[in-house]
Amino acid sequence: MRQKKFFSMNFIPPLAPTPEAVFLLNAGGASCYSEFMRLFLFAFAAAFLCAGVFGAQIGADESRIAAEVYVSSTHGDDANDGSRDKPFKTFAKIPKKDARIFLRKGDVFYEPLAGLENCVVDSYGRGSKKPLVCGIKHLKNPAAWEDMGGGVWRLDMNKTENFGGRNPAISAQTKLVNNLGAIYDSATDTVHGHKVKKLDMLKKDWDFFAGEEYESKKINAETFRWLYVKLGKNPSSDGAELGITTYGNGISGLKNCTVRNVAIKGFGRHGLTGCRGGRIENLEIDLIGGSTQPGYRTWVRLGNGIEFWITGSLASSGNHNYVSGCTISRTYDCGSTIQGITEKGEIVARDITFTGNKYYRCRQAFEHFLTNRADGKSAYEDCRFVGNFAWESGNNEFSTPEPRDNNFLTYDRYRKGMIIRNNVCYGSGIYAGTRGWATDFGDNVFYVEQGKHNLVFVYPWGKQGLTIPANGEADIKKYRETIGDETSKIIIVPESEVESVREELLDGDFKYVKKILKGKGR
Repeated sequence: MRQKKFFSMNFIPPLAPTPEAVFLLNAGGASCYSEFMRLFLFAFAAAFLCAGVFGAQIGADESRIAAEVYVSSTHGDDANDGSRDKPFKTFAKIPKKDARIFLRKGDVFYEPLAGLENCVVDSYGRGSKKPLVCGIKHLKNPAAWEDMGGGVWRLDMNKTENFGGRNPAISAQTKLVNNLGAIYDSATDTVHGHKVKKLDMLKKDWDFFAGEEYESKKINAETFRWLYVKLGKNPSSDGAELGITTYGNGISGLKNCTVRNVAIKGFGRHGLTGCRGGRIENLEIDLIGGSTQPGYRTWVRLGNGIEFWITGSLASSGNHNYVSGCTISRTYDCGSTIQGITEKGEIVARDITFTGNKYYRCRQAFEHFLTNRADGKSAYEDCRFVGNFAWESGNNEFSTPEPRDNNFLTYDRYRKGMIIRNNVCYGSGIYAGTRGWATDFGDNVFYVEQGKHNLVFVYPWGKQGLTIPANGEADIKKYRETIGDETSKIIIVPESEVESVREELLDGDFKYVKKILKGKGR
């Protein structure tokens, strides 16, 4: 039952070469592969190059770049001219179109980055630590907690004098900032993510409540003022360095931009979203999601690492994107997703690729759904999730397990032309959601711990429910008959072999997980 390494994609280039080279370098040397895999990789790179030449623009047209600016949160000043020697301090002064924007390595920017067109965002300076776009609001005053009795503590999140980090004054314009996704202890790199709907639902240690309102028209500056935590002692005791992940997106509103070599952390909505024609390379995205979704029909939480939202328009902001070499970890919902809803006309996701990416403890590595409420055309065209790695999907550290916690999730009503191939996943089941599985699904490798996960879980909506456990060969056979996947390798790992299999994988395809585990603050 044990499988040796299928293929490896551990080498990430320090710089960004040509598009076809990015894919091949992310994939690793030719000696790593069988003849079939080498042909697959080169064919895929060639196909992508042709698409870039003859199709829609992906990434910035660097021949149009008219300005070059530098930003440093530690050494900059917005009164400067934005040169390398005199960088800006914040994003307030950067040009938003036809610009090359460099963020200083090792610096932390406590503000979102948004609204760019035909720009290149990259890092500069010494060291290996990426510049960080951060949404964490740090508690500076441990005495700010009020003991409410009964093992419940309260914190006034509107008192900006008690906080640092992303900490704007709360007003009608910033009223959603304190709609937090999680409490984060940077001293131990611990996520406390079990958010409850009502105050009387605080039952276990570190349960927290921060308002039950979700109707947009009823939300004001007081809605998310108070944070309540269930704990027998001051939450900031014992050396804890607490912060909250604030509502919002890390990077958004991009049109034909290249974004590479930066990190995003601590936003309660999404890491990167609202991107059309984007080339996204070598990002680190961590600790994303968990906020309550304003305006939804009920109280629900949200949050994806990279989300491409598709509308019924041909100019949908989520189309024509290429994501490679990114590491995405600890997302409340999925690490990456293609999704959308339209009320009329057609909804088509076009030309979107995720490849050579590494996922760690996201609820799912990848989600896809397109909903056309007018029953018109609904399709994926040239959309693929190929050659990626995922470790322990479902265990996202938010303490909110759900039946849908598998590597892949779909809410499509029927099977459509999504391509999911040549991925390697450890520690969770395969598919969840509905029966709208990708039509081109195969040649993946799944290591599933025996008896702990379901190979397939389908919600019982419309009498479509289905559960296929992961106990043995009979379950694998049923999976293949159900999905039609005859080519993926499925290794059910008995409890007695879990430790040895994990060690082998951590020394092979999943070396990136060892790097994550070594980093205190990731």
